[in-house]
Amino acid sequence: MVSRVLRGRLLLDHIGPTYTEVLKRQMESSASGAQDRLINKVIDKGLCVACGACVGLCPYFHYFDGKVLAMARCSRDTGRCVEICPLIDRGDIALDKMTSDVMNTPEIGPYKKIIMACSLDKEINEKAQYGGVVSSLITYALGKDIIRSAILTDAGDGYAPAGTVARSRSDVIGCAGSRYTASAGLEALNMAIKTGEQKLGIVGLPCQMEALTRMRHMGSDGENRANSIVLKIGLFCTWALDYRSLFADLRNRGLREPILKCDIPPPPAGVFQICTRDGWREFPLNDIRPFIKKGCSLCQDMTAEWSDISVGAIEGIDEWNTVVLRTDLGLRLMEQATEDGVVKVDDLPKKNLMHLAEASFNKKERGRLTRGEIR
Repeated sequence: MVSRVLRGRLLLDHIGPTYTEVLKRQMESSASGAQDRLINKVIDKGLCVACGACVGLCPYFHYFDGKVLAMARCSRDTGRCVEICPLIDRGDIALDKMTSDVMNTPEIGPYKKIIMACSLDKEINEKAQYGGVVSSLITYALGKDIIRSAILTDAGDGYAPAGTVARSRSDVIGCAGSRYTASAGLEALNMAIKTGEQKLGIVGLPCQMEALTRMRHMGSDGENRANSIVLKIGLFCTWALDYRSLFADLRNRGLREPILKCDIPPPPAGVFQICTRDGWREFPLNDIRPFIKKGCSLCQDMTAEWSDISVGAIEGIDEWNTVVLRTDLGLRLMEQATEDGVVKVDDLPKKNLMHLAEASFNKKERGRLTRGEIR
């Protein structure tokens, strides 16, 4: 199998000025198909958030080092790439939110219970971003054969992070920690499904959770694909950064060491923190904001409403996670992991819940307004 880095280099070797001009002329000659709609409305406008949903699903899209690229022309009038893209208007697609036996708030979406939790695994806690809940739950689900493998995001190894298939505890721990940059993780999911993998778990951002819900509406093939996924853990997300722009700027600021961890402490800190082998460095958050992916401004989901379990930080409480249990599966998994001493849980303070609802509502409003302006 060709490695991700080698495949990316081969792709870049073929994307010279001549190839790019030929491809552009081909697309301009017949701009009426589904692929054209995706390119014209999302990619060419700089709105692609690199969720990876189209990559590996459509043979004409590829991902390398933070970018999704159209490698060849497709003239189909309809296409799964458009149906699954979270940046394309939903139209009459009815996304299947859970409605039975749940709370359903306009700010946070449907849920059965909201708690705070932290991992009791010391090894995971050494690598984890906050409470280590995501890594602990995925490791636990693998050990109990609830899932047989999990789609996670790797550390990048000198390139932008990308999706990877984790099958063991060591694989999961190797992916622990937040990235803050887009990773096209759904590419790894699409490739895993193509090879016939079943009982998959996935950890992803709100846009990726929405893409998976859209997948279920792509006819029988989409339904079969969706049924391969048995556990969805969503991550709270306000925005993701463009990898290439961010790290070009950091290099210009003299940062050369490999990045081990990133963090954005709660207000009023106003800084972006980066940990390397030399320790932590801080950069003004306003200097980082220009690298936020443009498409993130259209997103109206901060808490990954389409997942079984949503996980994020807790403002003012270190080494714990906010955990939103949305489905019966999510609730059972957390209860079992707690009973078996994998995680511990507590009530989420009311002020933190109120802050979460406020932050989520604000993102919905920003996304709604921006979507109206751009569309």
